[in-house]
Amino acid sequence: MKKLKTLFIIFLLLPLFIVIAGDKVKDFSFTDLQGKPHKFSDYKGKWVLVNYWATYCPPCLAEIPDIDRFAQNNKDKFVALGMDAGGSSIADIKAFKKELNVHYPLIPSQESTMLAFGIVMAIPTSYIISPKGEIVDKFVGIITYDDLDYYVNPPIFEK
Repeated sequence: MKKLKTLFIIFLLLPLFIVIAGDKVKDFSFTDLQGKPHKFSDYKGKWVLVNYWATYCPPCLAEIPDIDRFAQNNKDKFVALGMDAGGSSIADIKAFKKELNVHYPLIPSQESTMLAFGIVMAIPTSYIISPKGEIVDKFVGIITYDDLDYYVNPPIFEK
């Protein structure tokens, strides 16, 4: 009976931890690797990729070059935020960033970043947010340059 009560409570609370396409992102604050504070709303007007990753995650490592190249090629309308979900130290993330030559911000684990989009069940997990601050899509697994390009630079279909 105790397990049934627990499952019932989880079932009732689960919607509080799930974000879906079309939801507006609630503003949240975070600190970067240099200790500088930021707010998610600072990026309004641009496409934003919020990418949850970890230094020890092979699929996360595989997607970083595509994310980095896309971010560099679309600086005027796109920003990637790499949210550490592995609990690595700031020193380890800095070394990782330098070793992989990552140009976009890598953000150390913080309560605000880990709860901003609900529970992250797997890594890598990425959220694509429109310039209006709405969640457009969620990817669990590797996201590619072409995936990002589809949203930020959509193809023009001929009639």
